Amino acid sequence: MAPELQVERRSVPVWILILLLLLIYWGMLYFDQHGGWFSKDIYPPYRSFAELERFQPPKGGDEEVIAYGKGLFSTTCAVCHMENGTGNPGNGCPPLVGSEWLMTPGSSRIIRLISKGLTGPIEVKGQSYGTGTMLPIGDQMPGDEKEKAKNIAAIISYVRRTFGNAALPAVKAEKVEEIRGQIKDHPASYTAEELKRVPEDE
Repeated sequence: MAPELQVERRSVPVWILILLLLLIYWGMLYFDQHGGWFSKDIYPPYRSFAELERFQPPKGGDEEVIAYGKGLFSTTCAVCHMENGTGNPGNGCPPLVGSEWLMTPGSSRIIRLISKGLTGPIEVKGQSYGTGTMLPIGDQMPGDEKEKAKNIAAIISYVRRTFGNAALPAVKAEKVEEIRGQIKDHPASYTAEELKRVPEDE
């Protein structure tokens, strides 16, 4: 008669449990370092409450409009003109520091320039910059016309009050909206010569 089969129970070796725990721990570390989570590279552009506050619409007053314009400038214009407004001559981007295009009482030229962009060279402080094209930043901004006008006005107000430029009054969104209504059918970009023909006090 054959002996009865019996099941022998053995404990799992401790080293296997340790190895399993180490593998789980390593996997957690790897996922933490390589997963998206709330990485600033995965979820831009807001990295702090202070930065988020900068991009809120202005509630009124020149200083709030200018602070709002600073945030828009940083994300929209600084890649070319630099955060300090010195420009990037190597890429054909003129400086904003002391630019005669900004330091005029009128704002019609700069509204047109930001709205529709620029093609060809432009002279700033006696030096020629660029033979390429400045993008129509204003036209490419999200939102309806009122939103675009508000954002363009804030950017212009900021750059005309910063980089050592004259302390000119803030540009009103209504003014931007009026000018953009006049140029809505303007084809492509402006040239510097076209802009010079626009009256400064318009």
